[in-house]
Amino acid sequence: MNTLTARPAIPALTALSGGAGAVAPRRTAGRPRSLFDGAGGGPTLDHLVSGAWEELTAHAVVECPLCDGELVPEYGSHALPVAGRCRSCGTTLS
Repeated sequence: MNTLTARPAIPALTALSGGAGAVAPRRTAGRPRSLFDGAGGGPTLDHLVSGAWEELTAHAVVECPLCDGELVPEYGSHALPVAGRCRSCGTTLS
């Protein structure tokens, strides 16, 4: 006869799944915040860049994620933009 033995849950996995008795994962002390964290309810860097690129491919002028200036599409030899360049700060998104 086979028997199953219940093992205690791994705290990190329990916290991720939101299970009972969840223990929040520890944050490394002294680690600088990253633009990829998205902490504080603001948009992440990925969200800002992908949103700008999506609008540029629709031939729209969008807000520069760096200086809030105008990011305009730049075209190559095809009909779709190959990059975007800010008129204020010169930032290029490609």
